[in-house]
Amino acid sequence: MILPIYGDPKITDTSFKHFLLADRRNRLLAGIAIAVIIVNLVIFKIIYPYMDITPDSESYLTAAAYHLQADLWPVGYSRILELQHLVIPSETGLMVFQYLCLQAGAFFLYFTLLYLLRPGKLFTYGAFLFLLINPLFLYLSNYVITEALFLALGFTWFALLLWVRYKPGTLVFLFHGVVLAVAFTMRYNAMFFPVVALGAILPARAATWKKVYAIALPAVLIGTFIWHTTQQTYKLTGVKKFSVFSGWQLANNAMYMLPYIAYDTTGVPAHLQGLHRYSHQFVKSKYFNPEEATLPAGAYYMWTQNGPLKVMLSSYMKKHQVTDNYTGWARVSASYSEYGKFLITKHPLAFATHFWLPNIVEYMRPGTEMIGSSNRNKIGTPGVMRQWFRNTPVQISERFPGLQPFLMTKYTFLFIFLQLAFIEEVIRFIYLKRYKFVELIFNQVLALFVTFQIAHFFFSTLAAPVVLRYQTMMIVLLLFAVLLLVEKNDNTPIWSDTAEPVPGI
Repeated sequence: MILPIYGDPKITDTSFKHFLLADRRNRLLAGIAIAVIIVNLVIFKIIYPYMDITPDSESYLTAAAYHLQADLWPVGYSRILELQHLVIPSETGLMVFQYLCLQAGAFFLYFTLLYLLRPGKLFTYGAFLFLLINPLFLYLSNYVITEALFLALGFTWFALLLWVRYKPGTLVFLFHGVVLAVAFTMRYNAMFFPVVALGAILPARAATWKKVYAIALPAVLIGTFIWHTTQQTYKLTGVKKFSVFSGWQLANNAMYMLPYIAYDTTGVPAHLQGLHRYSHQFVKSKYFNPEEATLPAGAYYMWTQNGPLKVMLSSYMKKHQVTDNYTGWARVSASYSEYGKFLITKHPLAFATHFWLPNIVEYMRPGTEMIGSSNRNKIGTPGVMRQWFRNTPVQISERFPGLQPFLMTKYTFLFIFLQLAFIEEVIRFIYLKRYKFVELIFNQVLALFVTFQIAHFFFSTLAAPVVLRYQTMMIVLLLFAVLLLVEKNDNTPIWSDTAEPVPGI
C-alpha cells in the first residue's frame, strides 16, 4: 500500500487566484507583507533620506536625461527612469518604486512555490521572514542602478518558468517572453536566461507550435532590441556594434594574466602590436599597482587611467580628433575584443589560472564592492543627478556610517553557507532517493534551480569580476531551494519495501 504523498499535487487543482484570495493563511501572509514593507520603507528613509550612487549611476541618468538610444550600458533602465520621473520626479519616489517592484517579484515567486509545492512551515515562514527582514533589498533599491528592477524581473521570470513547467499556456508564454526581453534591456547578465528557459520550455506539456512561439517570442523581441541598439550606435559613432562595453570587458579579463606571461609578439596582428607592447610595459612599470590589479578590486585594467586600455583610447581620440567619449569607446572596442580573444586563445591555461580560478573563489565569497558603504557622501552628487532630482543636496552625510558595511558583509557569509548547505542537501536528497517518492513537480522545480545555478556560475565566473550585488538573485534562490530540500529530506515518510515510486518519475 502506498503511503500518502507529502504535498499532494492534486491540491493544485484550485486556481492560483483562489489560492491567494480564498485561503485565510495566504491572505494573512499578504497583509502582513504589505504592512511590513511599508514599515521598512518608512524606517529606511528616516535613516537614509537620499539615494546612493555608483559610478554607473551618472551614465544611466545621462542616458535618461538626453533620451539616448545607445550607451555603454543597456538603456532599458534609463527608459524606466524617464517613465518614473514623469509620475513622481523625486529620488524618494524612485527608491519606493524600485523596492515595491523588487518585493512584488520576490513574493510572486514565493507564492508560486507555495501554490505548486504546498511546502511545510519551514519554507512557508522561513522564506517569508527572509524576504521581509532583508536589508539587502532596501539598500539595492536605494541606488540609482539597475539591480532592484533587474531582480524584480529576474524573480518574475523564474516564477514564470515554474508556470511553464506546471501549466504551459499561450498567456504564460507571452508573459515569459516579454519579461525575459525587458530583463535583457536592463542588464546583459540576462544573456544566459534563454538557455535556462529552454530547460523549461522544451519538456513542457504543450503543443509544438506553442513551444515554437514560446522560444521565438523572446528571441524576436531581444533580436529587435539588439538590431535597434546596433543601428543607434552606428548613427552615434560610425561603428556597427551592439555592446560597446563587451570588448573592453573581454580585454580587461584577459589582461589579468599579463604579469605572469612572457612578452612574445608571435602571432600578434599588426594593428594590435602597439597595444600588446604597451600592455606588457605597463605591468612592469611604476604605474602598475598589484594590490589593485585583483578581481575583488574590480575591473582594474579597464578603469585605471594609466592602464593600456585608457591610454590607447586617449591616443586614438587625439589622433582621430574624436571629442565624444562614447564614440571613442565604441571605435576601439572591436580591437580590444580581438586582443582579449587573442590572449585567451594563445594562453588558455594562464587565463584559467589567473582569471577564471580566482573568479571562482570570488564567486564563492563575493565582495561587497560598491554597496559595501555609502558612496555619495564621499564623492558628492553628480551634476546630472542634481538636474534630474532638483531638490537633492550637493553633499550628504550618513547618520550611521558603520551600519551599511556591517550588514552587507554578513551577506558574503550567508552566501557561503547557502552554497554549502545546498550541495549537502542535494547529495542527501539523491542518497536517500527522495526523488523517487516526491511529487513530479518538486523534481521539476529542483531541476530548474540546478540549471539556473550552473548557468549562472559559468556566466558569472567567465564573463566579469564577481561582486555581491550580482549574486543577490542566487542568494534568494539558494535559500528557497535549501529550505525546500531540508523539508523533503527530513519530512518525507519512510517508505517500506513494498512502497512504490510516484508515477511519472
